[in-house]
Amino acid sequence: MRDMTEMTNRQWRLARRPKGMVTETDFVYHEEPVPQPKDGELLVRTLYVSFDPAMRAFLHDRPSYVPPQPIGEVMRAGAVGQVVASRFPEIQPGDFVVGSFGWQDYAVTPGPHAMKVVPTFALTNYLGVLGGTGITAYFGLLHVAQIKSGETVVISGAAGATGSTAVQIAKLKGCRTIAIAGDAKKMR
Repeated sequence: MRDMTEMTNRQWRLARRPKGMVTETDFVYHEEPVPQPKDGELLVRTLYVSFDPAMRAFLHDRPSYVPPQPIGEVMRAGAVGQVVASRFPEIQPGDFVVGSFGWQDYAVTPGPHAMKVVPTFALTNYLGVLGGTGITAYFGLLHVAQIKSGETVVISGAAGATGSTAVQIAKLKGCRTIAIAGDAKKMR
């Protein structure tokens, strides 16, 4: 196998905080050698990157459920990738993983921060209904709210990825489900 440091890692980094609508000039393209994993880490080749509305919140320098995206750093994003090199015994080269690998071709990540997936479904599903979107809806309704058949469940943001998944879970559980979205087009 070719030495990874001879290969190029293409990246998109945040150049500045957007003012108004996000534009291409808010980001900067960067190339550097592919990094090497240390003990307990994986080198992952990014295959699919999630592009989520939540990323807009990362761009602001204000409190949120995650720290603001640092200027000059690779844009944060969930991704599906294939392990190229592993120094973490539970995950092997060739395995598929989901994690926060960002807008780049290759990422080094601590082994425990990557979730190994078996590609029973299309790999892109692990960025949606089988990923953070579905997990949020699933655990939020079934483990936190502990919804039961016959109850009324109100889902705000029902047209979004997590909201629409939550609507489907509530309906499957036999709940009277009220969906709220921004306009009639979103409701359709």
